[in-house]
Amino acid sequence: MDGIAQLTEARHSFGDADLERFALRVVARIADRPVIETGRPGKELLGLMVRHARSGDQGVLNAIYGLIQDQRLPAERVVDIYIPAAARRLGHAWHEGELDILSTTVAIARLQAILRELGRAWAADHSDYVSDARVILAVPEREQHTLGSLIAAHQLRRLGVSVNLQLMVPPVRVAALVADGGYDAVFVSMANRSNLDSCRKLIKSVQRMAPSGVPVVLGGPLAELDDDLCRETGADVVTSNIVDALAACGLQAYDQAAQ
Repeated sequence: MDGIAQLTEARHSFGDADLERFALRVVARIADRPVIETGRPGKELLGLMVRHARSGDQGVLNAIYGLIQDQRLPAERVVDIYIPAAARRLGHAWHEGELDILSTTVAIARLQAILRELGRAWAADHSDYVSDARVILAVPEREQHTLGSLIAAHQLRRLGVSVNLQLMVPPVRVAALVADGGYDAVFVSMANRSNLDSCRKLIKSVQRMAPSGVPVVLGGPLAELDDDLCRETGADVVTSNIVDALAACGLQAYDQAAQ
């Protein structure tokens, strides 16, 4: 039974709220290929996502679910393109003084709720590319921008990689995990240059404790803007592209699967 037929059948047994949640489950499985989506977001859905993030309006959220269903958008596309684009709009509104820090934080949390709902489809037992590859994805202390790291974790899992996500953790915590062995790489996410020192300390601590040959990859929004982060932080690789990061770590099998 295809996704649309499942949704039609579900209307006879689910209430409206349950149906909206069920719709996301179905849409998340319409495209079962492990790809990282690229491209431009559609204006209508993006506008709705920003409106819901800013207002929390349940009617707008229902409209989002309905539009995803009507357009048969894969969950991958919503996660990879629409949620980051909505977050960028919120960030711009904050920089322009349209939103204060509290309102921005709440708005981002609403985007994270949509991400969390969509991301449930990518547990290990749903991936066609499960392997023994394991990475740590760490967000340094005082780095409060975690949405990007959550998106990266979902992307990695879709490509068959087991992810140990560590949010705003001290360097000693990540170093201890690495020292225990069993990880193929450490990914560090940084969004704010003001946290450069925390990021540097985390990377240096990991490199002191990591078994030989375990690379440290620095990613996040800042990686797209600053070409000098390798020298400044000591990271082995700097990139905001998950597929490029895996290839740089010698995990080319996932690169091929994503093409």
